[in-house]
Amino acid sequence: MPGLATLGARTLALMPERLRRRALQSAFDRARDAFNRGDIEAVMALFAQDVEYVPPPPLGGGVIQGLPAVLDFWRAVFGRYERSTIENLSLEEAEPGRFVRRARISHHAGPDGEDLSYTIVQSTWLKAGRVVRQVNELVSD
Repeated sequence: MPGLATLGARTLALMPERLRRRALQSAFDRARDAFNRGDIEAVMALFAQDVEYVPPPPLGGGVIQGLPAVLDFWRAVFGRYERSTIENLSLEEAEPGRFVRRARISHHAGPDGEDLSYTIVQSTWLKAGRVVRQVNELVSD
């Protein structure tokens, strides 16, 4: 399935703008749905092995290099919280191969912990159908 998703991402750049925007929104909606059901492996299926990733500031700082490290990071986050959800607020194609999404993320700790909610602006760079860089910045609500 990741190979099919990569082919779809490569084809995206060739589409007319209106169709590209619809396909892009659909792809980010599928990623949202996978995140909301806790399937981080599905979310990361489009990431390159050597991805450069900057996590949301409330969860940590610094750059994480490589897909295995990004997967470990998110598995640890999902292990700390009972449930994590993301809501896509907006999505724009900033330039060919770079997309900017605004999203609200919530982590629910359960009865014994403290919940965490924040809004991010996420910049994503694609190359050959794979995410090669993703940077998450905190924004005020």
